[in-house]
Amino acid sequence: MLITLGDLHLGSFRKVKSLLLLVFVGLEGPTPRRQLAALLWPRAAKPEVSLRVALHALREHDGGALGGDERLVAGVACDAAALLSLRGEAAWEAYRGPFLHGVNLPDVSGEFEEWVLAQRERLARHVQDEALRVAEGSEPGRAAVWAQRARGVPGAPPMEPASLARLLPLTLPGSALEAEVRAELAELTAGAPAEARGSGKAPAHRMLGREAELDALLAWAAAPGGGAAVVVGPGGIGKSTLAREVLRELTRLERPVTLVNAEGAQSDADVAVRVAAACAPGRPVPQGFGFLRDVLGAGSVVLLDGLDALEDLSGLLSVVRADLPEVRWVLTGRRAPRGGPDGGLDTGTFLLPLSGLSQAAPEADVTQIAASGAAQLFVREAGRVRRDFTLGAGNAALIAGITRRLAGHPLAIALAASWLRVEDLDAVYARVLHEAGALTAAGGDSDGRRGLNVVAQRSWDLLPAGARAAALRLSVAPDFDPLHAPALGVTPDELDTLLTHSFAEAYLPGSERLRLYPALGGLLAAQGAAHPDLMRGAREAHAAHYLGWFTARAPEDPAVDAERENILIACRAALTLGTLEAAHAEHLLAHHDRRGLQGPGTETFAALADDAEDAQAPAQVQAALQVACMWLAFGAGRLLDAQTLAGQFLAGPLAADAASRMKVLNTLSSVRGVQGQIQAAVDLLGQALALAVELGDRTRTLYYRLNLLTHLTFLGNAPELRLQLTALEAQLPDLPPLLAWQVRQTALGVRVYLPATDEEREALLVEAGALLEAGRTLRVQSLEFHGHEFRTQLALHLRRWRQAEGWLAEWRAQIAASGKVPDETSLTLVDTELHYARGRTPQARRSARLALRASERSGNPWQVLQLLLLSARDLSARDPDGLRRWLLQAAQAGNAHSQQRAQAGALLLELFGLPPQDSADLLDVPALRIWLTGHLTG
Repeated sequence: MLITLGDLHLGSFRKVKSLLLLVFVGLEGPTPRRQLAALLWPRAAKPEVSLRVALHALREHDGGALGGDERLVAGVACDAAALLSLRGEAAWEAYRGPFLHGVNLPDVSGEFEEWVLAQRERLARHVQDEALRVAEGSEPGRAAVWAQRARGVPGAPPMEPASLARLLPLTLPGSALEAEVRAELAELTAGAPAEARGSGKAPAHRMLGREAELDALLAWAAAPGGGAAVVVGPGGIGKSTLAREVLRELTRLERPVTLVNAEGAQSDADVAVRVAAACAPGRPVPQGFGFLRDVLGAGSVVLLDGLDALEDLSGLLSVVRADLPEVRWVLTGRRAPRGGPDGGLDTGTFLLPLSGLSQAAPEADVTQIAASGAAQLFVREAGRVRRDFTLGAGNAALIAGITRRLAGHPLAIALAASWLRVEDLDAVYARVLHEAGALTAAGGDSDGRRGLNVVAQRSWDLLPAGARAAALRLSVAPDFDPLHAPALGVTPDELDTLLTHSFAEAYLPGSERLRLYPALGGLLAAQGAAHPDLMRGAREAHAAHYLGWFTARAPEDPAVDAERENILIACRAALTLGTLEAAHAEHLLAHHDRRGLQGPGTETFAALADDAEDAQAPAQVQAALQVACMWLAFGAGRLLDAQTLAGQFLAGPLAADAASRMKVLNTLSSVRGVQGQIQAAVDLLGQALALAVELGDRTRTLYYRLNLLTHLTFLGNAPELRLQLTALEAQLPDLPPLLAWQVRQTALGVRVYLPATDEEREALLVEAGALLEAGRTLRVQSLEFHGHEFRTQLALHLRRWRQAEGWLAEWRAQIAASGKVPDETSLTLVDTELHYARGRTPQARRSARLALRASERSGNPWQVLQLLLLSARDLSARDPDGLRRWLLQAAQAGNAHSQQRAQAGALLLELFGLPPQDSADLLDVPALRIWLTGHLTG
């Protein structure tokens, strides 16, 4: 364990700078390398090199201490983090001394020193509060002992009046401690000299002015079961700051918690994508949130920050409660759910409205002003532009007056404090007093929005011209990685200016991404309207950069996920500018398809298609967007929507383009195939294939033939099958080796089940052996697996039982060596068939039961029917009437494979002397599974 209380070491390792890296990451969570380098080596010529050296030394001692690359993640426990989860006497016992006591902090930044002091006071105050709690629950003698301990916690700051008031009744009457506490409490409340009590910087707190709200949220989050809390308030009031502090607190307590940026999310599907990206990166995102049940267990907390664009917040609450009932959700936004706090929320929702920070009353003294959250925030922000700025008797009234006029609005206060870079405090006060007082506000100004508007405009005027232009350029993006800023026309100096003047913020803990404050959107929009040429150039630069960056990467590259919103904005801008190409749309389709975003992607492309029509985009672009929409609808299981969109496209003018028509015919064929209309699917795919050949599109020609084979084998059209197989195999010499073997695997899989002579099967056996060797050589497990499968299956067809048995053993050995089973049911079906052929009925039944369970996991109906056919002779003795009914149904079922229909007909003749009968019924696969389960296990 990393020891930080009273000392600093990790076992025998004591290198200070290396351990300070681990301390910060352990308490603050995943942290970018750039931030750590700036905190710990602020004056180094090459801070990143210093960080690398320190990190190397730490990892030499403990390779798992700090993981990660760009963001470092702690891999060892920390005694300080553990302390925060302890209560009562356990907290006192675990406190070995002040945080980093006696540790020299060599050449670190002032910000890091302040962080250490804040953590030291916070940890000591936690122990102090727990000691007081023990005292309050003890008999008088023991209470006095614990009161003395609380008073003397090493590293704790001077006790505040509220804590002294709790401590006084716990002391023994007439004791020295009672006299000391009584005197100090009297001094603080009676008013000691201002210079002695009010000078210096504002005291450190875990979160300025929001302790009560933070405690309320943490207490709510600690309750068992699921639930929802909604934090509402105007822009800039501190909702995101509160959410980030909840994240830090719960992370320190080792609670499962995730912060999700929901700014701009317009639908439940969009929110689901963002939650998935944060909780389960890289996983497909089906409809709803239920797929996250195995990721977000009971007790998990998800913070959805910035749900301002979502119209139906109550609807989202209903969805997440239904899909993830054991998860606790914290939603922040400017508006309460539709209907207001009473009409839009049920009684189980915790509603937390935020208003301005606490402000001192006009008659308050310097101590009371220094204790107010609004004044503390002003002092902290002022210190960013004037390092020597402190609160004292000479300026306390001015600071209090500024914060009162701004109604304690945090962002307005931060902006006003930044004015101190160019004018003194008297001028700031006069300007706020004059301008805020000169305006009238409809409905009053209780939440500080009026003050924010006034201050924001003044802050804008004080920005250098370059920074103003930079802000407008960046306003095109919802957020951005600083590495992309130069491509958007923003220099590092301009970015630093925006950060210093509180126009931009780092809003995701553990990430270097930045954004302009959403609350300043109105100001930026008005300024943008006054500079149309600059904004047009900004949109052009943004669109060109992000579309170029995107298309230079593989569509499935995980790095694209973080920039998806920027890419969509770039696409919309490019439509307006006339620069969007069909290739961009196809790349975006591939991204959504390969990242499992079919559901939300359908809505995205539907909106883009409408935008393209409004912009009168080129026909190829409109067609690409519409094709993408229908294909993703098919992938999302919205078959009716895909069918409708495809039909409308084929009836419209865009279908005149052969390439677009080809893609739509393929989509419609896929829909028909899933719907069970196999002949219609074959006809449509045949048309698409003809167009692919006509256009010389060899890739689609190949894949359309492969898909066509699947449908033709289902129908049993042997002549057409052989024709397509011959055409497919003719393409093999032009294919890359791996793709050629995959095509040969598919072709062999078809030929294995076609009627054939023993001589033809011998040739197929050679091909199966070649497939097996190719899998071993290329180290492609699927090729090797299917080589074993086809070789063993062909040996069964040739009635070579002993050879099949030996090859089955080799197949099992390959699976055992790899540790993976691509298709467990295939193996158990072959095993069942072999046991029946060798006259081992008990073993065959055991394998059949295994195959039945495996087929339930795979969900493949072909395998269930195959099991019926393999076990038919055995089952005829157990339930002949039932078997006859199932074989009659299978022999003519439209959803049965052609070879299986033929086998069912042959078994009917063999076992019952019955020919197949005409029937339009589909095979009831779930009912067949139940029947087989009963008769194979009975």
